[in-house]
Amino acid sequence: MARLLHPPGDHRVAEFVDNTVRINEIAMRSKGYIWHLADDSALVTNPDYAGTAGDPRLAFSMSLWQSMEDFSSFVYKTAHNSFFRRRTEWFEPWTGPNYVIWNYLGEPPIGLEEGWARLKYLAENGATEKAYDVKFAKEHFSF
Repeated sequence: MARLLHPPGDHRVAEFVDNTVRINEIAMRSKGYIWHLADDSALVTNPDYAGTAGDPRLAFSMSLWQSMEDFSSFVYKTAHNSFFRRRTEWFEPWTGPNYVIWNYLGEPPIGLEEGWARLKYLAENGATEKAYDVKFAKEHFSF
C-alpha cells in the first residue's frame, strides 16, 4: 500500500499509473505467480478509482505467490524493480508498515478485509508468523 503524491490522472504520477497493467502482466507470467487482486475498482488505472476510505491517492495491491523466492524474483529482477527504485517520485513517505506477508493456506481470491487486518496486526504487534515483513521472512524461513 502507498499513498500517491497526486491523484490518478495527474501527469506527475502518470508514468506509474500508466504502467500498472503492464507490471501486473509481467507478474502473471512470472515463476510462482498464483493470483493478484484484479478487481477493476481497485486499480488506479480505473477512471472512477476511489481508493480506500474515499482517498483516491491510496493505491494498493495484493498477490499470492508459491514462495518468497518467486515473489522476490518478480520484485527485484523484472521491470517491477525499476518502478520500485523510483517509488519516491510517485509516493509519499509512509509511517509504519506499508506491506504485509503471511502464509496463506486457502484458495484465492483473498478478501481485501484479510489483507487490511493483517497489515493492521503487523503495525500494532510487530512481525510474527501471523503477519510479517521481508526481514522476518529472511530470518525465519529459507529462501
